[in-house]
Amino acid sequence: AGVEVEPFTVEIPHDEVEFESGSDVIRKSEVPKLDSSYALLRDALLKHKDDIEMKLFIAGYTDTVGGVEYNLGLSERRARSIARWFKKRIKIPVYFQGFGKAVLAVVTPDQTPEPKNRRALYVLTNLPPATSAAIPRQKWKSAR
Repeated sequence: AGVEVEPFTVEIPHDEVEFESGSDVIRKSEVPKLDSSYALLRDALLKHKDDIEMKLFIAGYTDTVGGVEYNLGLSERRARSIARWFKKRIKIPVYFQGFGKAVLAVVTPDQTPEPKNRRALYVLTNLPPATSAAIPRQKWKSAR
């Protein structure tokens, strides 16, 4: 008899952390949003702790203001900031990855400051999230 591992995923709903333009520093005014997400994450971990070994994945995105490489780096730094914030509070592996402006929530012309595109996904799962339109590649980095 074998064991079959099924992907198990919980997306954690949250209010988006707003960063200063070009910055990856989490402002004090944004910490209550992370605290709220942490409470939901903690509840999900407690609910499923005996079922499966969980990991948290943070995917970051930007709007179209700035170049491709700049936004890719900025989205990764912001995702890393959020991932490190959670890593200090939970005892599970936490990973992050930035996707820049490659995956827009709202399609806009270049150089359009669209807040809905400056976002992050918080995914609690047992396996890396599957490649999809929202997660076009698998290059997750560990938050330390």
